[in-house]
Amino acid sequence: MGGAVSVEKLSEEEERNVLDFNVSVKSIADKIKQCEINNEAGVIIMAGAGISVSAGIPDFRSPDTGLYANLEKYDLPTPQSIFNIEYFREKPQAFYTLAKEMWPGNFNPTITHFFMKLLENKGVLKRCFTQNIDTLEREVGLDLENLVEAHGSFGEAHCIECNEEHSHDWIKKEIINDQIPTCTKCKVGYVKPDIVFFG
Repeated sequence: MGGAVSVEKLSEEEERNVLDFNVSVKSIADKIKQCEINNEAGVIIMAGAGISVSAGIPDFRSPDTGLYANLEKYDLPTPQSIFNIEYFREKPQAFYTLAKEMWPGNFNPTITHFFMKLLENKGVLKRCFTQNIDTLEREVGLDLENLVEAHGSFGEAHCIECNEEHSHDWIKKEIINDQIPTCTKCKVGYVKPDIVFFG
């Protein structure tokens, strides 16, 4: 039986000690510069909803402003149903209506997204892991080799039945025109962006 890996939790003081107790932008920039000078590995970014909230994209779980708190108009059994594959198979329109509202291009990258690109341009970005599905990292031009979209994204789209890939432009046109994108190959499966669904 495989054993769990034990990871020691650092105290807040120990975490801040990495930056000599100075978490200012200048201190972070100096640390990155020092890594570059010392030819150290570089920077790994682990990003979540916080960097996209300032672009106007709601997070999922905030009590009054989060996405799940504002889905009443979709008449869902639970807020999470909008990202449930079985519910999607039965009632895809709710997801496509939400997708139209959240479609890439409706929001602009933030200063944090541009900072990621700057790190990449300087050659110090090793990898960017993001939980966000909004493709704002792609919008600033991050190389896909450096980007891991842990929950998928609107960047690609496939049929849920035969897995045929469909172009970003094609599915966007379908969704913007309030159509339910149906596979052009098998003619029966719905096409959805490659966002990870429950189920």
